[in-house]
Amino acid sequence: MHRKEEHDMEYLEVRDAICVLAVAEEQSFSRAAERCYISQSALSKIIRKTERNLGVELFSRGCVPVRLTAEGERFLGLFRKMYDTHLEMEQLSDEIRRRKKSDLSIGAASYFCTYVLPGIIGDYNLENPEVNIKVIESNDKEKVEFLHSGICDIGISVNTEMPSDLDYFVLCRENILLAVPKELKVNHGLEKAALSYSDICSGKYLDPDTPAVSLKKFEKENFLFLRQGNDLWTRGLAICHDAGFEPKILMELDQLQTAYYLADAGKGVAFIRAGIPYYVGDSGNLNFYRIDHPKMSREVRVYYNKEEKFPKVQKDFMEYLKKYPVFA
Repeated sequence: MHRKEEHDMEYLEVRDAICVLAVAEEQSFSRAAERCYISQSALSKIIRKTERNLGVELFSRGCVPVRLTAEGERFLGLFRKMYDTHLEMEQLSDEIRRRKKSDLSIGAASYFCTYVLPGIIGDYNLENPEVNIKVIESNDKEKVEFLHSGICDIGISVNTEMPSDLDYFVLCRENILLAVPKELKVNHGLEKAALSYSDICSGKYLDPDTPAVSLKKFEKENFLFLRQGNDLWTRGLAICHDAGFEPKILMELDQLQTAYYLADAGKGVAFIRAGIPYYVGDSGNLNFYRIDHPKMSREVRVYYNKEEKFPKVQKDFMEYLKKYPVFA
């Protein structure tokens, strides 16, 4: 049977960390007590108990303001980690509680949240009005965290390198076009290959007989790229390199819609989803071009946790997605 040693630690409580951090930051027991909404004597007892538990003196009490001892300085970072972990647990708990208020939660990038999912969910609710579906705008890193923690049931992404413990099915193939401001001289001589808004909406750009343009023609233009780490950043660079040039990247952006709107304003050329002009509408300021490269098409995937059994609403919605005609 284990015999309790003299210096065996008792369990530290989050309250102990809060009080230690308050004294360290306020440099005063009286102000720290006010901050923690307890009496000064109660705060002192908590600090003394924590010091006895650790076997060290955390604060030098013989000076004003109160200061940490050398040992206290070493422990302070651990107390802060303890408190930060407590906050993370509270936040995760709140997220999960909020998620439980909906029947199904979907994590997706802003493009899908803004343009694609509202129509799909609206049509689904016409047949299933009792189902409450929530959409959470998120990047790929957040989607993985949300799927693993149960905050999201489904995640939509073009990322092909998601964790192996997530399963997926292909929602659609998404096509990428080059958006070029009409005012640029590079358009001269490319009139037969230039695609209009109506060509995109009609699907003409998918016709293999529609002329494609060599990206090499645009090597002197300013490019609008997404930030490093985004699929279209890697993809765009590879397409440019295969065309034999290093792109002049004027801006690196977080959202593809931002790149589209900046191209529309004449700031540069951009690789864009074919669906963006379809959903946004025609401004009349852009030409669109097919670029003959295999990376100008990619899969849009629906990710979910690998389980043998899903809640009925998740299973039904995923089956609905598999049949839904998504414009891409």
